[in-house]
Amino acid sequence: MALKQLENLITIDEDITDDQYGTYYDKRTVEQLLNYGLILLDKPAGPTSHEIVAWSKRILEIPKAGHSGTLDPQVTGVLPLGLGEGTKALGVLLLGPKEYHALGRLHSLPSKEKLENILTEFCGDIYQKPPQRSSVLRQTRVRLSSIMVAPSPSTSPKS
Repeated sequence: MALKQLENLITIDEDITDDQYGTYYDKRTVEQLLNYGLILLDKPAGPTSHEIVAWSKRILEIPKAGHSGTLDPQVTGVLPLGLGEGTKALGVLLLGPKEYHALGRLHSLPSKEKLENILTEFCGDIYQKPPQRSSVLRQTRVRLSSIMVAPSPSTSPKS
């Protein structure tokens, strides 16, 4: 089975996987995938990250699974899951930075100066404290915030 996402990849190197040390990605058995796999799950709003892991374990009938980072119940987004030995690789994902992207639409377009002034109010340090029921230590954390504004297609200059 060829995945659509793999059709236009650029080959950098033609290394050959030694069957003694690994398996080609498209030849892995279901057992290998369940013992060493990673799933990038689009978490819906509602369940906690821990509930998602528990449901995944029950559905896949596996003894060990975990997640990288916690998304609050009301939050949607990518929740990386590690299956079996794949949980050992999850720590690497925590080393990278997080980014949040938001899209907004205004009822009427203010002047560029007014919009920039309003957006600067959202820049700077953000002080966060985990909720009462949380799996992490409840201490106030400081996060640096920055905003980038992209022009909407209707207001961008035409060439």
